[in-house]
Amino acid sequence: MKKLQSILLFFVTVLALNLSAQEQSVTEKLSEVNDKVNGLLERVSTDEADLQKLAKIKVSGYIQAQYQNFESPSVLSKSQNYFSLRRVRLKFAYETTDGIKFVLQPDLQAGNFSIKDAYAMLNDRWTKTFSLYVGKFNRTNYEVEYSSSQRELTERSLVIRTLYPGERAIGAKLEFNPQSTPIHMQLAIFNGNDGLTISNNAGTNVNATDNIDYDNFKDIMARVTYNLPLGNFGGLDFGAHGYFGAAKSNALKTLSGDYTTISDIKFGDRVSRNWLGGEFQLFADVLGGLSIKGEYLAGKNATIGYSPVAAAGSAAAIPGMANFQNNFAGGYLYLIKNLGKKNQFAFRYDTYDPNTDIKGAQVKVKGFTTSDAVTLASKMSGKGDLATSTFGFALHHYFDDNIRITACYEIVQNEKVATAGLLTEDYVQANGQKVAKGLDYSKVVPANVFTLRIQAKF
Repeated sequence: MKKLQSILLFFVTVLALNLSAQEQSVTEKLSEVNDKVNGLLERVSTDEADLQKLAKIKVSGYIQAQYQNFESPSVLSKSQNYFSLRRVRLKFAYETTDGIKFVLQPDLQAGNFSIKDAYAMLNDRWTKTFSLYVGKFNRTNYEVEYSSSQRELTERSLVIRTLYPGERAIGAKLEFNPQSTPIHMQLAIFNGNDGLTISNNAGTNVNATDNIDYDNFKDIMARVTYNLPLGNFGGLDFGAHGYFGAAKSNALKTLSGDYTTISDIKFGDRVSRNWLGGEFQLFADVLGGLSIKGEYLAGKNATIGYSPVAAAGSAAAIPGMANFQNNFAGGYLYLIKNLGKKNQFAFRYDTYDPNTDIKGAQVKVKGFTTSDAVTLASKMSGKGDLATSTFGFALHHYFDDNIRITACYEIVQNEKVATAGLLTEDYVQANGQKVAKGLDYSKVVPANVFTLRIQAKF
């Protein structure tokens, strides 16, 4: 009996030890599996955080491929008609949950790569009313800020292209958008001089490189718009904007737009460039959708001259150019009509008079001479003073949500002058000389142009 008890005790002990070893092995395996699971969870958590960051990045862009035909070969130094890529844009926008947004938009045209937009935007977290922009972005003007991918005519109006070349500038902007009132206010400060020609004492442009601030003067721009609901009819937006800028004089004289008034100025003094504009946009829910919008601007523009330095040897023989200040006026008027769900017709009349002090009949007549050839060369009115009017017609077909096909024809006309071209009637110059019909500049400077464009947008 004792032997049997001893044998049973032995087997129970062995079994207990075996179970204990198995339990320890299972525990170790469970611990190992748990460590692996925790590692996977940590990796998944990291990947999820990275995916959340990527989800905040929005990528968009568009390509505009086109064919153009110019009716006058004299407009181009190359071909009279050709295919081209007008715009190749790719836009990256990163927006965080705390009201911060970053935007980068390059233009990827071959041989003409440039950064169109590069700015950070900080939204007001508390009142949800203010936004601060810092970097390179659009100037505060309706047609400038209206995207090229949505615009109803192929290019902006002439007055806008002239006053705001390149549309963008580097600086800072504060926007005010109260939630309780349909008003929108913008105040911006820019380096200025974007796209201007600034010559040194040898007549070489020192402002040819983008994003260089030539002087200490800054440009101030302000814009305010108000939205007026019109019930079931539609809505009306109206407002105004102002530009208050200056450039540094690099000449010793300033010539006025009438070519008779000249004043002394010092190197480094201000040459003012100021103008005001009024705008409206009427949107009507009638006949399938209709909109009428326009803008008018007027003020004083300026170009910067140069005066050679006498001590520079041969450079002193170079005739200098005076600064030139001229009054101008211009504007545009759109009529846009939807034609069903897939088509749209657009008409635009735009006009720009770069020098309201000179009429077409006075071109090549009014001028002045001076014996001070070092600081100021003789200058006379020319084609740069001519007013230009353009009638634009465009038909859009929306192939789908991403493809738009546009056919656009623009008729360009200039003021009549006493140079080669086509006139329909005789007229008399400012100096009393009669000019026979058959003489006009409108066939020599700009010409009518046809554009067929396909835009792919995503």
